[in-house]
Amino acid sequence: MTATPEVAARTRAVPSDDVQANGDNKADPRAQFGSGSGLPANETAIAINPTNPRNVIAASNDYEPAVDSTMGLYVSFDGGKTFPYTRHARQIITPQRNMYGTGDPVVVFDREGVAYAVFISFGRSNFDSYIAVSRSTDSGVTWSAPVDGAPPAGTEMTPGDGIVVHNGGPDDAQFFHDKEWAVAGPRPPGATLVPGTDQGHVSPDRLYVTWTVFDSDVDGLGNVDSAIHVAYSDDQGRHWSAPQEISGSAPFCDFQTGDQDGACDEDQFSVPVVDPRTGAVYVAFENFNVNSTERNQYLVVRSANGGATWDPPVKIADVFDGADKYPVCAGRQTLDLMCARTNAAGNIDIDPRTGRLYLAFSDNRNGTAADTNTDVFVSSSGDGGRTWSSPLNITRESVDDQWFPWLSVAPDGVVAVTYFDRRYGGPKLIDTSLSVSTNTGRTFNTRRVSEQSWNPDLAFRQGTFIGDYNGLDTSRGVAIPCWTDARFAEPNVAGNNPPNQQSDVMVDAEPIPTR
Repeated sequence: MTATPEVAARTRAVPSDDVQANGDNKADPRAQFGSGSGLPANETAIAINPTNPRNVIAASNDYEPAVDSTMGLYVSFDGGKTFPYTRHARQIITPQRNMYGTGDPVVVFDREGVAYAVFISFGRSNFDSYIAVSRSTDSGVTWSAPVDGAPPAGTEMTPGDGIVVHNGGPDDAQFFHDKEWAVAGPRPPGATLVPGTDQGHVSPDRLYVTWTVFDSDVDGLGNVDSAIHVAYSDDQGRHWSAPQEISGSAPFCDFQTGDQDGACDEDQFSVPVVDPRTGAVYVAFENFNVNSTERNQYLVVRSANGGATWDPPVKIADVFDGADKYPVCAGRQTLDLMCARTNAAGNIDIDPRTGRLYLAFSDNRNGTAADTNTDVFVSSSGDGGRTWSSPLNITRESVDDQWFPWLSVAPDGVVAVTYFDRRYGGPKLIDTSLSVSTNTGRTFNTRRVSEQSWNPDLAFRQGTFIGDYNGLDTSRGVAIPCWTDARFAEPNVAGNNPPNQQSDVMVDAEPIPTR
């Protein structure tokens, strides 16, 4: 019997320009599927070197055998067509020499082509919590080690290098540093260097890291708040400013679980961006200080003086991702026919020519918890983030789910958005799409990027986790999506259902129009 088009889309093995960036994770490289011995990689990020677009670095959570989760780094020297160089971000050198798990991988370049790998690091059996940075000055071939405490004898490592923030140590149950992101951009005129900056390594760019601080009260059992913080470095991550809370307060933050003080301090998913013309820095984040079971809100804050002070938050849009809008599986918000956790977060980016800001996010305003129809939205601002356009639904033609968007603006102003998409392979299977706009986000053309659909139930611990985001970067004429993908996972068959199944990092360099 001839397979229907839907069945064929689910099962075919086709020649593909999709690239598995994390190397061959199958016992038999000739097999389409693994053997159950592969380990997951998820939560992908990617960056293109502005000084050499052929140098591309991808990153992920990488679950190595007999080691906790590490940050995998995959380096390309041909524009993302192959990734022959695999490394892992250096573990933090702690006073106790502990081996910690890492997560939330981020990779960015500064304007000189220095690469930064940013990650959280934490003890699963204690309360130790770091945010750390490794840097590479040779296109991703070698990386520095973040150092907290005495470095190994005979090295030139500097204590504190790469340590953005650290809680009170293994006994501090009050604070957890989570979900960071990073960006590099010019210091605005008049901004003073961070105290202690290494004068031999002053960069023309300031490196900003933003993150969420979960405050669980002094006994570690409460839920005080989860405000957004920032720190920055002027010497490639060697020295850092003191962490500063930046999420502010506003009348639209009208619901608090702790102090009723109007603070916008229940947040997550911060992403910074720098205006390359002025050095102004913007941070967008999702805020939950809303008295609703259906919606939350996206906010943005701005600093014109290099992060020294911050304007009050501006509301960009309502986000319909409240508790009543999504089903729950394994205790976490998900989509119908799926158990992997989801969120509405996307990111902010900027047109380097004009300063126009763009935000991408997803929500389920057009669906229900029983029948989700999550869509991807884009909003923009042409006046420095003071006012924003009504969110444009760029997936409105689909009644299936699209989520985990990431947006990138190319140097010539072309806007690209990549996201997971369930419209191609059947209601349960996942693909990746790319939508592109050449008219400042007024309209988008969409194409399917992935060439095989995959089943999230095969990705990680019976399908409960496929990461919290995907990656995308652009250069002139090229967009490079980077996503979690379980096409090589072993199918569920009797006697073969390993507890930790396989997912990989897929990349596809896609041509986009130029302006």
